[in-house]
Amino acid sequence: MSVELADSPFPAADDVAIARQPIHDRWTRVVGYELLFRGATHRAGFDEERATASVIVETFTGIGVGVVVGRQPAHVHLSRRFLLELHAFALPADRVVLEVDAPDRNDAAVRTVLERLAEQEYRISLECDPLGPLPDPALTRIADSVKLDVSDLTPEQLTDAAERFSATTSNLIAAGVDTPALLKACRALGFHGFQGFFFCTPDVVRSHTPPVSRLTELRSLATLYSQTLSFEEFERVITRDVGLSYRLLCYLNSAFFNLPRHVASVREALMMLGMKAVRRWATLIALSGSEEKPNELTVTALLRGRLCELIGRRRPAATVGSDAFFTVGLFSVMDAIMDAPLDEVLEALPLNAEARVALLDRTGPMGDALAAIIAYERGDLREVEKRLPGLNMTELYISAVRWADAACGALDEGETATTAGAQESDDADGDDELTSMPA
Repeated sequence: MSVELADSPFPAADDVAIARQPIHDRWTRVVGYELLFRGATHRAGFDEERATASVIVETFTGIGVGVVVGRQPAHVHLSRRFLLELHAFALPADRVVLEVDAPDRNDAAVRTVLERLAEQEYRISLECDPLGPLPDPALTRIADSVKLDVSDLTPEQLTDAAERFSATTSNLIAAGVDTPALLKACRALGFHGFQGFFFCTPDVVRSHTPPVSRLTELRSLATLYSQTLSFEEFERVITRDVGLSYRLLCYLNSAFFNLPRHVASVREALMMLGMKAVRRWATLIALSGSEEKPNELTVTALLRGRLCELIGRRRPAATVGSDAFFTVGLFSVMDAIMDAPLDEVLEALPLNAEARVALLDRTGPMGDALAAIIAYERGDLREVEKRLPGLNMTELYISAVRWADAACGALDEGETATTAGAQESDDADGDDELTSMPA
């Protein structure tokens, strides 16, 4: 069978949405993103598979896969048709993991293509039915990983699947891991990778109420949202928390903000950026302070916040500004950060009624935006269209991804600077009191 690259006759497809879902290792570090492609329309004659193939190629040759997944490998699910038409060879081998349904042992055509892809150093992940037979040993030998969707398995079925499939690969990935409890079970059974929404789901088994230490921090931070707070009072709230103010200045002086000059104090930051901007970043820094939570939770908070904000700018009829939309998106993962029900967490925050109903009931303009974002993350494009008819969500999502990844990278730089600064302070004279901001 010839495997020369076939022509790519696929037209541009505006009817296919692109999203990403992280794949974590056993230490909840992101080791890749699966690109999710969903058909946005079901009009007569619409060929979703063909349109999806067009977007896969466009993502790598037009948009640029780095915009969507950064430096991580992109896991891309390919149909049998896509494989046999040889379009996989148009993708860069060093940037992708090709996910394919484990073919029938008699499907010689697909096996030939996969073998040639492996020869050209493409990484292959076999997606298998956890209740079905084991894949062909000839393919598992060339595959980088095996993936199982474990979302609907009973505990007994999960144990059986882990035992059977672990013998076929050294890299067994569990997909559909949407709760901390399922993550814990998969870890215990020896899975190596985990994909799902577990990281932005609260572990309410572990704690039914927010930890006292985090609640105290949250209540202090909540003061920043008072509508009557003066400039001087706002400054005092931040500066009395030395750790927060130090981390905030490290963050604001990162390359992400590209400020015209170095910011040496909270007052200077307020004068240069304004109270709204400083409140936004102070909140983010405080929420990202838990070492127990994966970094992807901070990325998700930023992504939702930015996407909500972009939607708000396109909703001129809304009675609140885009900054309020950003806050709703940012706080939508507060329950996961605090490992407590969202309604209990929000009791500590003086949010207005519109923000509360948006977060708890998904009603109102901000509630529609948040509901559409969560639906988009899960590929429910009918709900997106119902909530935000006529909006090009894919364009806004890609923009928000780029912004959130850059902002989170700057946050990491700020954390590094904070750690280095603290070490230098300890080495200098052992003085534990912060007397000045970084030069």
